[in-house]
Amino acid sequence: MPPRRENEVSLAQRARVAKDGLDVERRSCLHARLFCPDARPIAEMKIHDVSLVLRPDMVTWPGEPGLRLEPLRRISKGDTANVSVVSFSDHAGTHVDPPLHFIEGGNTADRLPLDALVGPCRVLEFTEQGHVSEEWLSSAGIPARTERLLFKTRNSARWADPTGPFTRDFTTINASAAAWCVAHRVKLVGVDYLSIEPQGPEKAGYPVHKTLLGAGVVIVEGLDLRGVGPGVYDLVCAPLKIEHGDGAPARVFLIER
Repeated sequence: MPPRRENEVSLAQRARVAKDGLDVERRSCLHARLFCPDARPIAEMKIHDVSLVLRPDMVTWPGEPGLRLEPLRRISKGDTANVSVVSFSDHAGTHVDPPLHFIEGGNTADRLPLDALVGPCRVLEFTEQGHVSEEWLSSAGIPARTERLLFKTRNSARWADPTGPFTRDFTTINASAAAWCVAHRVKLVGVDYLSIEPQGPEKAGYPVHKTLLGAGVVIVEGLDLRGVGPGVYDLVCAPLKIEHGDGAPARVFLIER
């Protein structure tokens, strides 16, 4: 039997697409690679890693530990393999916030909906003063049924020095923008600093976290979006599957279309 070509799609797969009424054009390129014979192979796709590197000297939220890497076994000391013990805050670096982070009894990191973590997303570039608002989102030309939004702001430039001092002077979205996302059925919202909550008076009651997490929206914080421009990408967000976790570090990729 000749080897199956990477972009070959079986008749059974095509039949399932037709039967289920799947709109292939609205699927991510990962789905398209399975269903569309003309899709590019992954080796030809440009993939951006928008995660921060976990390192001992990384900037963290005040009071929360960064990475601690302790050698347990070392080949140089006669062991058969190198093994280390790793510890860090579950909100260190690029990470996801599940509902439990701010809602007692809420969903946990190990139970996040996978369909929110993988699929088409839109990167929006916000260059204005203040924070992203409902008014700004309403005028941003976001297509209906957009399910994932990532916000690139002046924060991303800070990651040129990942050991730089923590600052509360960061740009994010405000409570009205969070309500807009819920009203428009957005499944995932990502920002390019360590919190999605504005600091100062707007922080009172944590309305952004509670609005989004209360509606089951996945929050991704600590993205490094320096290398990507605004537009549509395919998102792969892979948080650690931590049982009962109120947060989880994540590796996040954006795939150019």
